[in-house]
Amino acid sequence: MGQRKLQVDALKLGMYVSELDRPWLETPFLFQGFPILSKQELLQLQQCCEYVFIDEEQSVILNHEAIVQTPHGKPVQRFQTRRLNTHLDKGIKSRGQRRAFVDSVPEAREIYTRSHEYIDNLFEDIRLGNTLDLDSARELASRTVENIIDNENAMLWLTLLKRKDAYTSYHSINVGTLSVLFGNYLGLSEGDLRLLGMGALLHDIGKMRVPAAVLNKSQRLDAQEMSIMRQHPELGIAILEEAKGIPPQVREIIYAHHERYDGSGYPRGLKGDEIQLFPMIVSMVDVYDAMTSDRAYHERISAHEVLNLMYGWGESVFKRELLEEFIRCLGIYPIGSIVELSSGEVAVVMTVNRTYHLRPQVMLILDKHKKPYDLHKVMNLELHQQSGLHIHITRILPSDAYDIDVRQVAMNSYPEQLEQLT
Repeated sequence: MGQRKLQVDALKLGMYVSELDRPWLETPFLFQGFPILSKQELLQLQQCCEYVFIDEEQSVILNHEAIVQTPHGKPVQRFQTRRLNTHLDKGIKSRGQRRAFVDSVPEAREIYTRSHEYIDNLFEDIRLGNTLDLDSARELASRTVENIIDNENAMLWLTLLKRKDAYTSYHSINVGTLSVLFGNYLGLSEGDLRLLGMGALLHDIGKMRVPAAVLNKSQRLDAQEMSIMRQHPELGIAILEEAKGIPPQVREIIYAHHERYDGSGYPRGLKGDEIQLFPMIVSMVDVYDAMTSDRAYHERISAHEVLNLMYGWGESVFKRELLEEFIRCLGIYPIGSIVELSSGEVAVVMTVNRTYHLRPQVMLILDKHKKPYDLHKVMNLELHQQSGLHIHITRILPSDAYDIDVRQVAMNSYPEQLEQLT
């Protein structure tokens, strides 16, 4: 047993591809090292490669017993991963989507707005030494969980609304949303998702005890200032000491979200599996959202570029298996990506397609001549494919392509404009 070279026409579902015959960045696959889970992925491999290397120890040839049904009756391939943590012993699962995107957007907007107001008020209470309202954090985490289970794309779309001038509060909300999204993808129970969401929402509360001159500095921090900033996990724990009834999982997220897999993080220098699953998730999401955001001292990077960078860091920062699942969760074309279509049009990705990864739903921004549309149209690439119209994504563009402001696109999209979305 081990690695063996195999021609692509001999591949089967469940085989674990450990290496391609070309650089993986030249293919639609996010990284080398993945199980083949669908006929679509088989076809993609046959189109991109002549041969691949298969890891026989990790391959599990799928049969009818390995196929489960979603609540909508659509088959979803399940596979066994190397176990990440005792929380994930049953592997990854899909709960399906209970509501259409268009029906989930109004509630998602309300939750997002309330979360922003709550974080602003919480931070002000911390500065003033007032009693903390943590019941609202529990409620907002619960509602975020419910909305994401109903339709994961609605809340994820709203994470694009972040603003440079209110980075800390928007970042807290986005880390909460993305952590719940990822936890749901991993198959965590609803109870665990609520704990994860609450801890992720509060993960940076210690920053409110960091001097404003350091927290709001518009340039990179020097060594002394960085030393002060690195105290915020412990400051967060000190703030929680003043409150009662904080679950230990929430405390650990606040305390350990800057720990790193190789032991280079802070404040305790935890290493490997000494870092619990929840803070491991939040630490990954924290970095992802920070790098895809405009901040005082750097411009945002596209989600695609950030995921490539994070993957390139190896296990010096994150547990490789968990990072790979995070990349799968966000998809080949993460929501908010600016893409060019085979028609020449330019669009923004609006949803993740869990079944056909290369065919998300997109909002058209520019026509084939790169002129702005007066009214942004929504195109479902999967439905176009089924109807015989072979429009597909040809490439991901940089985050500043054609001066498109993805935040404005998200802000100006309302349910009445999204009738084609499901």
